[in-house]
Amino acid sequence: MKAIDDGNGGLYFLDAPGGTGKTFLMSVVLGTVRARSNIALAVVSSGRAATLLEGCRTAHSALKLPLNLQTIKEPTCNITKNSTMAKVLSASKIIIWDECTMAYKRALEALKRTLKDLRNDSRCFGGAMILPSGDFRITLPVIRRSATAD
Repeated sequence: MKAIDDGNGGLYFLDAPGGTGKTFLMSVVLGTVRARSNIALAVVSSGRAATLLEGCRTAHSALKLPLNLQTIKEPTCNITKNSTMAKVLSASKIIIWDECTMAYKRALEALKRTLKDLRNDSRCFGGAMILPSGDFRITLPVIRRSATAD
């Protein structure tokens, strides 16, 4: 919570096997930030997981991710600077992305580029506090004709 309160941004990854309390910890973080009248955004990679966190939506829905991430060299989220979502992303104290291990890497890259643009900040993710979580022990997405690095 100190890192969130400091407001300097950062990228912290929550990696743990299923059933160890990741969702509980994220719920506590979201609740604490929101109880202080701050914005805490929660997105997930799958619709099923969206039901587990309060106020959570899928990343594609909330962040307006392009559906053709595999074919775009440098994707960004389809969010305009004057939109409500742009204001939410700019004002968020923390952005939690649950099950991000199931997302294609370009989805996270799109969020990174978008936050840099919306926040007018060249730091990683535009200086936002990002908490991706997941379990690399479960199956990753399969991308046709992809290289090992994808």
